[in-house]
Amino acid sequence: MTDDVIWVGENTALMEKAHAILMVTSHSLFDEKNLNIIEDDNYRVAPWGLQNLLPQTVMDKIESVEIIGTNSDFNARVCYGNGPKVARLMRDESGKIRDWAEVTEGKEYDWFLENNVPQLTLEILTDLSYFHNAFPLFVFDKNFTGIKRMLHREAMFSRWGLDDKDQIKWLLYSSKWDKSPGSIPDNADIEKSYVIDEFAAVKDIRTQMAAKAYKRVCMALYLPSPGRPYYSYPNWYSVFRSGWYDNIAAIPELKKAILEHNLGIRYIIYASDKYFTYREQQAGVPADDIAKRIELKKKVVKELNDFACGAENQGKAMTVLKEMTGNGNTEEKYIHIETINDMVKEGEFLTDYETVANVISYAMGVHPSLIGAVPGKNSNSLSGSNIREIYLMKQAQMRPYIDLVLRPFSIVKQINGWDKDIAIVLPEYIFTTLDQNKSGKQESTNTYAQ
Repeated sequence: MTDDVIWVGENTALMEKAHAILMVTSHSLFDEKNLNIIEDDNYRVAPWGLQNLLPQTVMDKIESVEIIGTNSDFNARVCYGNGPKVARLMRDESGKIRDWAEVTEGKEYDWFLENNVPQLTLEILTDLSYFHNAFPLFVFDKNFTGIKRMLHREAMFSRWGLDDKDQIKWLLYSSKWDKSPGSIPDNADIEKSYVIDEFAAVKDIRTQMAAKAYKRVCMALYLPSPGRPYYSYPNWYSVFRSGWYDNIAAIPELKKAILEHNLGIRYIIYASDKYFTYREQQAGVPADDIAKRIELKKKVVKELNDFACGAENQGKAMTVLKEMTGNGNTEEKYIHIETINDMVKEGEFLTDYETVANVISYAMGVHPSLIGAVPGKNSNSLSGSNIREIYLMKQAQMRPYIDLVLRPFSIVKQINGWDKDIAIVLPEYIFTTLDQNKSGKQESTNTYAQ
């Protein structure tokens, strides 16, 4: 607390005297373009967001808002369906797959069990859902005659190592990227794996096996993101840049603080983090001096509070910075003040919560009724038939994720010389009516296979 300023979150504060809420937007944390490559004597690293910590930043925010975490988890689970299985594919005369039968023995099934493919599949789908990037590894047997193991490296601890032409060459895996933001961990703390050519994966793997240069190689899996050469960027991260996330993260703590302090709120003050960056530059505060940045932030907030509550400032105007964005079509003010009605205690913030929850679910492509309920006072549920149709549409939309997660298994099949009609498949659930199936669901014969 600073005098009468009560911080209820990293970017939200109550100003008691001013009867105002301050909300600091944090979209610049998600700027990824035109970042400088990080270098030391051993590596050149493509940074993943500011200070090379975008995955850690995303996870910190996801863990603070239940809706985002639940939606991300749902997107992974809907792809998982009935779980991966080893199958013998049955084809018609034209060679098209018409059906399949589960296989529970043979060298392919042994490989499936030894590599815990269900766990592996869920790990890859989870990283694709949360980050649109995943990092599977192929580990060769001791004679370099096949792929003995397949592993997965968590996206949070994975970064691309570049060659001298800024092309991706290495996967650098370490749990210590966040120990020294903006720098590279000690060489002893990094696991380095060669990255294969994703467009000629089988050929490149066979070349590396013949050379016996690397025990393991990495294959990049990602959803396309225009304009981002190294790491994909999920479209739903827009909820962080737009400010919707800041709104929903603040609501529970704000409501609790307002009731505890019996405050009547008249204003909401929105402040862009760009304003604080501007003030830091004016004051000569280094970007890596966290303590001084926090101190300056509290000072600036006190200035805003004093201006808003001072009797001598009644009727006076505040000079604020602004810039033009979107090719000069949109005006972004660094500080914006809104007058609101004091209806927090009657549940106005709960209505806001419902609105923001629906906007975030829309951005993440998850209909709230698929989760089970719409947060808020006006939670309405759809009929079973409507939900079933929405679920089928969702399954169809997630096909790119399923194709990606199955791609490495098709490479294992070719390298290890599996039977051409044996494959790892992902059958999906089809929800139906009780008159067709007493359980209300059945397994699809339209199986995703590689």
